[in-house]
Amino acid sequence: MANRGSTSRVWILPRFKDPYWKEKRSSPKDYYVGLREEWKFRVEEQEGLVADLRNMGVRIPHRRSLEMPRTNKHDYEAAVARIKEENNRMLMRRSRYFMLQLAIEMAEANDRELTENEHNNALNNEKYLSDYAMSDEDM
Repeated sequence: MANRGSTSRVWILPRFKDPYWKEKRSSPKDYYVGLREEWKFRVEEQEGLVADLRNMGVRIPHRRSLEMPRTNKHDYEAAVARIKEENNRMLMRRSRYFMLQLAIEMAEANDRELTENEHNNALNNEKYLSDYAMSDEDM
C-alpha cells in the first residue's frame, strides 16, 4: 500500500460535460438536476469500467457509492464524490494494466522477457497507484 501522504492523488477521470456546479448558489434547482444527471452518468461509466476490469482480471475497488443514500442534495453530493473517487481508481488500475501489457510487448519485441524489476516498475508508477485506502475505507 502506498503512503498517501507522500504523493497527491492523481485524477485522470474526465470532467462531467455539464458545469452544473456553477449553479449551486444561483439556481439550487438546476444544480440538483445536474447533480442527479452526473450520478446517472457516473453509474454508467462505472458499469463499463467494472466490465473492463473483470475482463482484465484486475481487482475491483469497493463500490460503496451504489449503496449510499440519495434522498436529498447533500446525500447526492456525497454519493457523486464517492463514485467519482471509485471511478478514478478504476481508471488508474486500467491504466496500470495497459502500461504493464505495453512493457511486456516491448520486451517480447526485443526477444526477451520482462525482468521482475521492470514488471514492478510498470505496476508502481506513482501517478497510477490505486491501492491506497480511499477516504472512508481500509484496504
